[in-house]
Amino acid sequence: MVVSTDVWHVEHHEEVLVLYGKVSVRWAALDLLLVQILSTALSNPSAAQDLIFNGASFGKNRLETFNRAIGASRFTQEEREALLALTKKAADLLGARNDIVHSPLVVNLSLEGNSIVPKLTRINRQRKATELSIKKIKGHIAAIGRVLSDLEDMAQELDLKCDPIDPDDV
Repeated sequence: MVVSTDVWHVEHHEEVLVLYGKVSVRWAALDLLLVQILSTALSNPSAAQDLIFNGASFGKNRLETFNRAIGASRFTQEEREALLALTKKAADLLGARNDIVHSPLVVNLSLEGNSIVPKLTRINRQRKATELSIKKIKGHIAAIGRVLSDLEDMAQELDLKCDPIDPDDV
């Protein structure tokens, strides 16, 4: 029984909290990049923010909304295809993200030799318990990081192309 969040067992696993934070921050950064790219595509930052933050209530919906807007954008076919390929990679990572962020964690005790060893276990929607894998979470963080890096590069290229810097402004 959980008495208080101050004594919740998972809070004593600092590495887990740090990794969960990285997952959350990177997915929030994805939303910001989607807004940035849509702002360029639509030439309307307010509409881009509204589409991503207000018009789409969850990750899959945000990516679908983004994809529809990009599909109808002024970007070239090659640019649209590159963006859609990156959002496909992000969509492929959504299930793992949801498992990490939304699966409750419990401590299970197991007997190893003569010792009782506590193990962090996550429980999915089907009530299946699996041992928490720090390695898998780190792999997810790296995978979404690669998508973010590629999207960030594209965002900068598209922004410069669509709104070139005037040498007189420098």
